[in-house]
Amino acid sequence: MKATVNVQEHILVWNYAALKIMDVRHISIQAGERVRPYLFPASAFLYVTHGSATIIMDGNEHAAKRFYMLHGGKGTSLEIILTDESLHYYLIFYKASLPLSGEQYTLRHTDRQLPFQLQYGFIPLHPAILYELAERMLGEWLVQGRLERLHVKTLFYQFVHELLRQMDQQQVSIVKPNLASQLIRFMQEHYAEPLTRETLAHTFHYSVPYLSKHFRRETGASIIDYLIRIRMDKAGALLQQTDLSLKEIAASVGYGDVSYFIRMFKKHTGITPKQFKDESVQAVKGSYRPIIRLGSSIVPRRLRRYIDIRNDNHYQYSEKGDLLMYRSKLPVGITLLLCLTLLLSACSGPTNANGGNSNTLSPTVGAESNASNSSNAAIGNTTGSSEMVTYSAVNGDVQIPKNPQRIVMVAGAFTGHLLALGLKPVGTGDESFNGYTEGKLDDVVNIGNDVPYEKIMELQPDLIVVWNDAETIEKLSKIAPTVAVEYGIPLREQLMDFGKMTGREDQAKAWIAEWDAKIAEYKPIVEQAVGDRTVSIFDSGSAKEFYAYGSFGRGGDIIYGEFGLKAPPIIQKEAIDSGQGWAKLSLELLPEYAGDYIFISGWTGDENAAPVFEGSIWDSLPAVKNNHVYRENSRGFVLSDPISLEAQLTFVVDSLTKTE
Repeated sequence: MKATVNVQEHILVWNYAALKIMDVRHISIQAGERVRPYLFPASAFLYVTHGSATIIMDGNEHAAKRFYMLHGGKGTSLEIILTDESLHYYLIFYKASLPLSGEQYTLRHTDRQLPFQLQYGFIPLHPAILYELAERMLGEWLVQGRLERLHVKTLFYQFVHELLRQMDQQQVSIVKPNLASQLIRFMQEHYAEPLTRETLAHTFHYSVPYLSKHFRRETGASIIDYLIRIRMDKAGALLQQTDLSLKEIAASVGYGDVSYFIRMFKKHTGITPKQFKDESVQAVKGSYRPIIRLGSSIVPRRLRRYIDIRNDNHYQYSEKGDLLMYRSKLPVGITLLLCLTLLLSACSGPTNANGGNSNTLSPTVGAESNASNSSNAAIGNTTGSSEMVTYSAVNGDVQIPKNPQRIVMVAGAFTGHLLALGLKPVGTGDESFNGYTEGKLDDVVNIGNDVPYEKIMELQPDLIVVWNDAETIEKLSKIAPTVAVEYGIPLREQLMDFGKMTGREDQAKAWIAEWDAKIAEYKPIVEQAVGDRTVSIFDSGSAKEFYAYGSFGRGGDIIYGEFGLKAPPIIQKEAIDSGQGWAKLSLELLPEYAGDYIFISGWTGDENAAPVFEGSIWDSLPAVKNNHVYRENSRGFVLSDPISLEAQLTFVVDSLTKTE
C-alpha cells in the first residue's frame, strides 16, 4: 500500500533520532556476475550512479537507472536484475533509535511507521548534490579515523536534509513493509527459538488476532503451521546432510522433546526421521528424491521472493567494510538443498488440511482425517452421538462427534458462543467466569488460564476447543478431537461456525435473528441521542499511559460496529482503520483522544493497578464535565462473545440514552 511521504513528520523524527553509521560502500556489478538475494542488516540508502537494473525490495520492483534513490528498513530483502552492462551504486547503512526525548512520538506511532523502516524509490530533481555527499562520505569512511567517522555522520545528516527537501518537492510515495513477508523471514532466522503467536505479535507490534488473520489472508496458512513447516524442512536438510543425532537435530530446530519432534516430523512428512534419512541414502543411488515429501502445501499466495535469512550470500567485490554482509552462514550443500525444498514447496498448492478455513460440516464414512485429531477420538465420547463428521477448522479437517455433549473450552473467551446455543461446557477457562455469566456456568469446572492436561482428561471430553497453537493441539488431540479457533472473526460468522461445530446451526440462526432485531430497535434511538458527537473507549494501563480501543470487546463491536457511531479521528485512524484494534497512549494525549462520550473498562486483572483516569487533565475533558463517562467493571466487558455482547448492549444503550 502506497502513501505520500509526510515530510514534516519525518523531519520531526529525524530531529529526535540517535544515529550510527554502520557502513558506506560503492559497489559495482558487471554483466554475467551472479547476483544473489540479500537482506539489509540495517536501514539503508541505495543510490545508483551508473547503469540500470530492476531492483526488487520486499517484492516491490523499481526500474532503477542513474541517480535512482532507494530506501529500505532493516530486514528488507534486496534482489538486483541487471538491465545494462553494469550497475554502480552507493550503499549506506545506518541504525536509528529514538531516545527519551522522542518517547512521546513512539507512544503515538509504532516502529513500523517510522521513516527508518519505510520503503521508497525515486529520481531526485537535483541528484548532483546527493552524489557529491555520498562520494565524500565514502572517502572519509575508507580513512577509518575517528575524526573522519564523525565527519561521515555530519555528511549523512546533510544527505538526509537534502533528500527530505527534495522529497517534499516531489511528493514521493512510500511503501509500508510487507508484514507477511517480514514474518516469514523472521521465522526463517529464529525458527530454533521458542516462538509463539504472542511473541511474534510483541516483536512486530501488532495484536495477536490481527497478526494471525493478516498472515492467513496473505499465505493461506496459520503462523504456527508455517513455522512448523520451516522447522521440518530444516530438520530434513540436517538429516540428509549431517550425522547429527536426533536429539541434536530436534534441539537445533526448536524442540527440546525428541519424542515430540519425531511425532511432528512423521505427521508432516508421513515417515519417521530415521526412515527419511534411510531413504535419503538410497536416493543417491537412484532418481527417487525423498525431499519431495517435505514439499510444503503451506506457501504464500502472493509472496514470492522471500529468502532464507540464514543464507546471507551477496555480490562479490573488492572493497572492504565494517559489516560482514556477504558471507554464507551455511554449507553450500545445505543451502542448495533448502533452495530445492522451497522450490518444490512453491510448486504445490494450499490444501484444506493445513490451510482450510471453510468451517463446514460433512458426514464422513470411513474417511481418513487429520492424524493428530483422529487418534483416540472416542475417548470420553460416552454421552454424545457416536456418529462422527468432518469439521474443517483453522487447524485442518478434524473428525468430531456430530452432536458433542462434553465440550472443554480451553479457549474460554468463546464460552459465550456455546451458551448462546443452549450448551454448557464441562470445563472452561478462567475468563469465562464473570458477572455476565453468573448463574449460567453452575457445575462447570474452572480449568484456569493454563492447559491442565490431567484435569482435562479427567473431564472425559468428546470435543476440545483451543486457541490455534500447534503444540497444544497436538497434545490435546490425544485426549479428544481438538478444534482450533481464532479471535477477531465477525460475531455472526463465528457463531455460525460454532453452530456447525456442535450441530446447532438452527440455534445459531435464531440467536442472530434476535440480535439483529435488537440492533434494529435500538440503533435509531442511540443515533438520535448521540447525533454527530464522538465516542471513545478507554482501558487503563499504568500511571502514565492508557489504551484506546476500536474493537476487541469493551463495547466497541456495538458502538463502532453495530451502531456505526463516530470515533475521534485519531482513534479511527490508529485503532480502527489500521486493523490493530487498539493503541497505547500517553496520558498527556488524553484531550486528543477523548470523545464527547467515554466508556471505560474498569477490569484490569490487577487489584493493585494504579488509578489512571483522574487528575487535572482528566477533569478538564468535556465528557467528564458533562457527566458522559461510563465505567463497566465486569471482566466480561472485555470479551466479544454473544453473552457478553448482550450485556454490553444493555449497558451501552442505557448509558447513551439516559436523560440528564
